[in-house]
Amino acid sequence: MARNPHSRGFTVVELMVSITITSIVVAALYSVSRATTDTFNQQQRAAEMQLRLRLAMERLRVDVSRAGYMATPNSDADPRVCPKRTPVIQPISITRATPATNPVPNTSDNAFILPVALRMVGNYTSVDEYLVESISGNEIRLQHRTPQWAARMTSAEFSRVFTPAAGRNRMLRLTSPSGSIQFVRVLSGVWQSHESATNPQLIVSPSPTIVGEGTMVGSGAGCGIAGLGTGATVAPLDMVDYRIRNGSTMRTALPDLYPADATEAALKTDLVRSEWTLDTTPVEIAGSPQLVGEFAVDFDATLTADEGTGVSPVSMRAIAWGDDSNISRYAEDIITTGSASGRFPQRIRSILLRLSIRDRTQDPAFGWVPRAASTLPLSRFRVFSDRLGAARVRTLTSEVVLPNLAARNLR
Repeated sequence: MARNPHSRGFTVVELMVSITITSIVVAALYSVSRATTDTFNQQQRAAEMQLRLRLAMERLRVDVSRAGYMATPNSDADPRVCPKRTPVIQPISITRATPATNPVPNTSDNAFILPVALRMVGNYTSVDEYLVESISGNEIRLQHRTPQWAARMTSAEFSRVFTPAAGRNRMLRLTSPSGSIQFVRVLSGVWQSHESATNPQLIVSPSPTIVGEGTMVGSGAGCGIAGLGTGATVAPLDMVDYRIRNGSTMRTALPDLYPADATEAALKTDLVRSEWTLDTTPVEIAGSPQLVGEFAVDFDATLTADEGTGVSPVSMRAIAWGDDSNISRYAEDIITTGSASGRFPQRIRSILLRLSIRDRTQDPAFGWVPRAASTLPLSRFRVFSDRLGAARVRTLTSEVVLPNLAARNLR
């Protein structure tokens, strides 16, 4: 076959030029694609972080708003509480971690972070009070032939409300028909259906104080419930605790959420909700911890309080963030300290909450800049001190009004 003299192939130079141009275009497309993917992943992580933050704050708000519900703003100052309770019952306490108990890792890098523990006391078990049929010694018999009991009080519900698992002895607020209040602890109980001829019963400690028929609190004849206690009500009380905790203390309670290695587990911190016994020395109830805010790195709280006394004009005071000496005047843990002298939890009107949650990973491209002061926003968190970059942080602040305290209007 004869060769066409006008046809020819590519020269080596032309091939090299075309390969170079193609490589440049492919590299540019890869760079743009990778940058777009990184941006998308970063936005996804930010959206997921924001969702975790909002869900945690909403759970916090719900529990804080129930502080003092069916309890008392301050059992030491409340004239309706008679006899007085030891330990003192208070609806809110705020306690800041010390450097020795700080759960946050790499404290030299993550300066100015000392989270608080927030405790609340109220009825977190039900929305009901339950009528008393009679009281005899340490036995409280409940009225069960009511629509309320027939509709909701199964054997399982009775156990959940009054007699949960061992070690979770429920505290009860016992209110007389005249409005006086006592606090007793449930030791055991027996459920009965609403059709039973026998009343359900609760065995409590100490035995409720009974006074003569017609005797009123403050009359000089002591205090307590008159007669057989018919018409009194009982309501369960709980202590709920929120605080930042790390895997070194939570691996046993929530093993699936933390690395098996203790050193790695200590680097992961979360906002945890748990229940505690209402004792002079509260004890965490086994099985109660729940993870509320994953990868939470800081949790702070302050309050507004009513400065008015007696019938003098009311003056609302907002306590600054970190002003622990003034916060303790209203929200010191008097349940543990045992003394309410000079403390006024009954004057708290709202709680301000501030929660910070970090990204799941430390981004090498997100440069680490130490926070220079506690008043500056927390935007970066150093998870690994020996690696480049930092984890991004999102913070949410919210105020929760406490209607159950304001309603009693104690000074």
